[in-house]
Amino acid sequence: MNSKTPKLMKNKANRFLSLASAATGALLLAGCSIAAIERANYNVSEVESFRSAGAPNDVMMLEVVDADNTFPEDFWTDALSNHGYPRLYFVTDPADAEDNVTIKPESRLVVVVAPEQATMRGKLCTDPQSVGTRDPNSNVSVRFGFCVGDKIISETRGHFNNDQLAEQIDGNADVIVHQLFPRNMLKTGDRHCSPFLPSC
Repeated sequence: MNSKTPKLMKNKANRFLSLASAATGALLLAGCSIAAIERANYNVSEVESFRSAGAPNDVMMLEVVDADNTFPEDFWTDALSNHGYPRLYFVTDPADAEDNVTIKPESRLVVVVAPEQATMRGKLCTDPQSVGTRDPNSNVSVRFGFCVGDKIISETRGHFNNDQLAEQIDGNADVIVHQLFPRNMLKTGDRHCSPFLPSC
């Protein structure tokens, strides 16, 4: 091996690290205008049976907790509906559902805008709290949880840019719903599969 080879490889490695660092920095800078959806947490080994039982006609209750009342309820139902497989639709009032639709009020999607730190896991279903009065110059977190009674089935959290909040929630609704309501958590290679299970 040429004696210059290690040095050349080192120089290339340093150049690569410099480029990687620059790219990472650019990504972090760009991150202030890009929504980030965390991987979902699951409290059960499968979600589909809970989803089917909670929305036998593919219509589920939606509970929004937002101290600032940032958007009207129909924004949330419109943004989060018509996603997943099969398509799932949301209402905030059982009276909004058609007469032939069965609503199970205990099964619901809970959305908390700017949640207090303790609003996660089981508390998302029992006592969700929104802190309100967000800093307009910072990102806002929104927690999403599929609850059956007091039990959390699945949850995820999104981080959004304040001045693009509506657009980013609408643009990421498909990801959010698919994460919360995976069709199959056991089938390897299924895009709905839970990344936290060994079989996935």
